[in-house]
Amino acid sequence: MKNIKRDNAIARFLYIIVGAVCGIFMIFASDPEKLFGKSPRDFALQMAFCMIMVFVAFFVQAVIHEFGHLLFGLLTGYKFISFRIGNVMFIKEGGKLRIKLYNIVGTGGQCLMMPPPWKENLPTALYNFGGCILNFITSAVFLIIFIFMEKGTFWAVFVGMLSAVGFGNVLLNGIPLQVGGISNDGRNAFLLGKNPVALRSFWLQLYVNGLISEGERMRNMPGDWFFLPSGEDLFDPMVCTVGVMKYNYFYDIHDFKSAELTAEYMLRAPGLLGLHRNELLCELLFLKIFRGAEPSEIEALYTKELDKYIKATANYVSRRRLAYAYQLLYLKNITMAQKCLEVFEKTVKSYPYSAEIENEKEIIELIKERAEVF
Repeated sequence: MKNIKRDNAIARFLYIIVGAVCGIFMIFASDPEKLFGKSPRDFALQMAFCMIMVFVAFFVQAVIHEFGHLLFGLLTGYKFISFRIGNVMFIKEGGKLRIKLYNIVGTGGQCLMMPPPWKENLPTALYNFGGCILNFITSAVFLIIFIFMEKGTFWAVFVGMLSAVGFGNVLLNGIPLQVGGISNDGRNAFLLGKNPVALRSFWLQLYVNGLISEGERMRNMPGDWFFLPSGEDLFDPMVCTVGVMKYNYFYDIHDFKSAELTAEYMLRAPGLLGLHRNELLCELLFLKIFRGAEPSEIEALYTKELDKYIKATANYVSRRRLAYAYQLLYLKNITMAQKCLEVFEKTVKSYPYSAEIENEKEIIELIKERAEVF
C-alpha cells in the first residue's frame, strides 16, 4: 500500500512538472505583448485555446505511444490484435479491421498483440518500451522544430507542448510505477526481468487475450494453463494475473463455487493489481448475489469504495450483468431489472469480444432462471 501511494505521488508530481513546462512554452513561445497586452477577454480566450492545445498534445502523444508498442511489437514477432485510444478500439475480427467501443479505467489507450510462440528468451523489452521510444524520438524532433520556429504563434506553442508532453510520457511510462491500480510499461519490464514465472505469465496473458479476440472461449482452453500463484509469486502482479485468469476460466465453465473460492483466494494476494482487485470484488459481489448469500454478506462487500468503482465502470458489459442481477435477485425490482437488461443488450452491440458476449448472455439466462423469469 505504501508503494502504491508513493507511485501515485510520483505520477502526480510528474504531471505537475509536465503542466509547468507546458506553461513555460506558453510564455516563451508567445509574444508577451500580444498575449498580455490585450483586453482581459482576449487574454482569457488565448489561455483557453492554449489549454485546449495541451489536451490535444496529450491525445497526439497517446496515439504515438500506442503506435510505438505496435511498431516495435511487429518488429519483434508480435501480431496485431487491437489498438485503442480512449474508448474507441480498432480490432481485427474475422480478418477485417472493425471499430468497437471499449475502455479500461485508468488507461488512455492500449495496444494488444498476439505474442510469438513461447520461448524462454521471449522478446519483451522493445514491445514494452516501444511507446516510450517513439515518444522520445518524436519529442526530440518536435523540440528541434520548436527551436527553429518563429516564436509568437500558437503553432510554436503547440509544437513546444507536443515535445513537453512526449518527454513527460517517457517518464510516466518508463519509470517503474503502479498508477491507478495498473502497472506501467517500466514496471512490467522490471517484473519480467526478475521472475521467469512472470515472463511465462506475461506471454500467457497476451496469448489468451489473442485467442479471446479471435472468438475463442476460455472454457475451450486447457484448464491447466491457469494456476493459482503461491509463495513469493503472490507478491508478483504479473503472476497474480494468471490467478485472475483462473477465476475467468471457472466463470466461463460456470463452476461458480470454484470461481468464488478463487476470487477470495486472489483477493488475499499482496501483489494483486488494484484494477484486478476491484474487478474480483465486483465478481465476488455478483456470485454472492447469484447464490443467494445473506444480505449482511452482500452489504459488507458492497462498500462505498466499490460502489464508486462500479459507477466508474458502468459501461462494462460485466457491470451491466451485475446491475441486472442486483436489481432482479437482490432488490427484486423487476422494473429496474428490465431497464438494466435493455442497457445490457445495447452495450453488447458495440462490445469488442464476441466470446465474452456469448458467455455473458448465458449468464443472463441463468439469472432469469434463478429468478424464475421466463
